Amino acid sequence: MFSFLRWSSGSAALLSVTMAVSAIAPVGISAPVVAQTTSPSPSAGTEANFSDVAPDFWAKPFIQALAQRNIITGFPNGTFRPQQPVQRAEFAAMIAKAFDQNQVRQLTESGFTDVPNDYWAASEIQEAYKTGFMVGYGSTLFFPEQPISRAQAITALANGLRLSPNGTPANILRSYYKDAGWIPAYAINPITAATQANIVVNYPNLQTLSPLQNLTRAEAAALLYQALVKQGKIEPLANNVAAANYIVGRNDNVSQSSSTTTSTSNNGSSTSTTTSMTSTTEPGDIYALSTLNFTTLSSALKTAGLADTLKGKGPYTVFAPTDAAFAALPKETLNKLLQPQNRETLTKILKYHVVSGELTSNQLKRGELETLEQRPVNIQINPGSNQIAVNDASVTQPNIQATNGVIHAINEVLIPPDINLNQLQ
Repeated sequence: MFSFLRWSSGSAALLSVTMAVSAIAPVGISAPVVAQTTSPSPSAGTEANFSDVAPDFWAKPFIQALAQRNIITGFPNGTFRPQQPVQRAEFAAMIAKAFDQNQVRQLTESGFTDVPNDYWAASEIQEAYKTGFMVGYGSTLFFPEQPISRAQAITALANGLRLSPNGTPANILRSYYKDAGWIPAYAINPITAATQANIVVNYPNLQTLSPLQNLTRAEAAALLYQALVKQGKIEPLANNVAAANYIVGRNDNVSQSSSTTTSTSNNGSSTSTTTSMTSTTEPGDIYALSTLNFTTLSSALKTAGLADTLKGKGPYTVFAPTDAAFAALPKETLNKLLQPQNRETLTKILKYHVVSGELTSNQLKRGELETLEQRPVNIQINPGSNQIAVNDASVTQPNIQATNGVIHAINEVLIPPDINLNQLQ
C-alpha cells in the first residue's frame, strides 16, 4: 500500500524548506506584470467588476470580496486574468495585504540575495517570511518570480495561521482527495490542517487537489478568502452561492471557524470524520498518474503510442514536463508535434525523458544518464541546495511514486540534440 512516508532522505532534504521552488539559475529581478503592483487599487467597499470575470464565473464571489477590500487588485486595463499563474512575490504581496500576524522570526541581515531592497515586493516578501507564511530556498534565495504551486500556497496559509492537523494526516487526505498520493511530503500536515479548517477550494472537482499545478489568481482569491473566514474576518459564503460547493469539507459537521472535523459516534465519543468520497490509496502506474497532473504529457504519450509502455512493469524513471513546460513551447510547435506526420519525432522526444530503472532523487548522480532514446541527459546537482537539474530543466517536484517507477516533475521539455523543431512537418 502506498505510504505518504515513502520519501527518500534525499527528497526530504530537498523539500525541507517548504516553499522550495523550481530553478537553480539566477532569477531576473525586473518588476513583473502582476496586478499587486501595477494596478490602481479599488477603494474598500466599492464594486469590483473585471471585464474577464463573468457574472457566473466560479470564483467571482471570492475575487469580488477581496478586491473590495483591496487585498487583491486587477490590471490597469480592467481585467483580472483569473487563470494567470501567481508568482511567489505576488502571493507574498497578497498575504501582506490580507493578514496582520505577529512576527515569529527574523530575516538574516543579508536577507534574500535575489530580492534587492528596491525590488517591488521586497517589504512584502520580508513580511511574509517574518510572520511565518513563506520561507526561502535554503537560507539566501526566495525566487520571487517563480510560480507558486497549489501545495506551496496552501502550506503557506496553514503555516502562517499556525494550523495543526487533528488525526492521522495520511488517512485524512486519502479520504478527501483522489490524488492525495501527489501531495509532497512537506505539505502533508499543512494541507491536512487547511482541509480541516475549510481553507482548501477545489474547482471543478472537489476531490481533485492538483497539488503540483501552479496556483492561478482565481484560486489564490478563493484560498485567501477562506483563510480570512477561518480568522473570522470575513463571513462564510452563503450555502446558496455556487462557489460554496467547491469548498472542501464544507458539508462536513464542522463550522467555518473550526480547524477540526468531528462527528459523534453511537457511544457519544468524538471521532475524526472521514467523508464517503472514493479515495485512491495506491499511486497507480506512471501513465495513470500522468493523466492527473501532467495532462499534456499524458496526451502526448497516448499520441506517440507510449502509454502502454508506461503502464508496463518497468520500472522506469520519468522526467515529466509539467503542463506549464509544454505551454512554454511555441503553440505552433506543440500542435505540430501532436500531428500524425510528426509522431516519430514526438516519440523520440518523449523517450528522451524516460530512463530504465527506478532512480529516486538521492540515487541520481551527477553526470550523464542514458535514456530510452539511447541518448544521455546530463544530471546536475547543486551541492548547496540539493536542487537537481536535467540538462537545462530543473526538477520542481521529485519522487512522485508510481507502482512501476518514479516521476520527477521538470519545468522544461527536453529536446534531444539531434531533433530540430524547426523542421517539423
